[in-house]
Amino acid sequence: MIKKMLSSLLVSALIVTGSSAAFASPDESAKAPTIQTNSISKDLYTVDGDFLGSLNKTTTIEQVTDENGKASYTSTVTKGYELTEAYAAIPAYAEKFADSTEIKTFSINEENEVEVNGEVISENDFPSISMSRPGVGGASFALNSNDAGGPPTISHYYSNSDRTRYTFGTYSGVSFKFDHGVYVGPTGSNASRTSITKSNNYFYEAKAAMDSAETNYRDTYVSAASFSFAATLTFFSMGNVLTFLPAGGALGFAAVDLYNTFSDLQDDVADAYYAVSHM
Repeated sequence: MIKKMLSSLLVSALIVTGSSAAFASPDESAKAPTIQTNSISKDLYTVDGDFLGSLNKTTTIEQVTDENGKASYTSTVTKGYELTEAYAAIPAYAEKFADSTEIKTFSINEENEVEVNGEVISENDFPSISMSRPGVGGASFALNSNDAGGPPTISHYYSNSDRTRYTFGTYSGVSFKFDHGVYVGPTGSNASRTSITKSNNYFYEAKAAMDSAETNYRDTYVSAASFSFAATLTFFSMGNVLTFLPAGGALGFAAVDLYNTFSDLQDDVADAYYAVSHM
């Protein structure tokens, strides 16, 4: 699965541009917006190995530095999906993998607090990782012989051999830390259901959320590694990441990208938990 996804990843050139008015003073030029654009195209697969479709994603981050040298950001993430005919016909997949454009603003207020879309975000908004695992009858999904894949400690499903009945398990949240490497783990409550058929009203909603989480789980690893390289850090949490926003430059761009990717994973896990809880 990993080889399939990585081999299909096409990363476009990273474009960083600056703009300044004619005859601007050196100080004014230093405050001109800096824009970074990153585009990728990749194939998508379900947790159980089916070809799902393809994704074209463009992320544009504009960084502006004020007169005090404090940076703020506006990120625009545009996603375009092309699902296979079979999955496009399933409403839950058509909704989860719908084309979208999301804009977020990142700024530092007068109290030096980080605000995302005007809401203060702090370390307390990112709970610590639970070291226990979701499972059925106390067993980890990763140990089941019919296990098809997916992040086993967070949000996961597998089926019997003929794919007529499924087992689902998920936590309600996800967190991560970097300690000489990336660790993404579960937080909150957990829910699991066994012997679920495709006729269940929440079957496809849960499955689509977990299939999306599969991609965002791996993308979080990539973004975290990029941030670690830019920050030259061997240990940090998600809450620490946002404290680097005022620094600007490559570090600020990497922090915004990691926050965006991790937020997508959080949304997927929350959606999966809701669906599994209502099965």
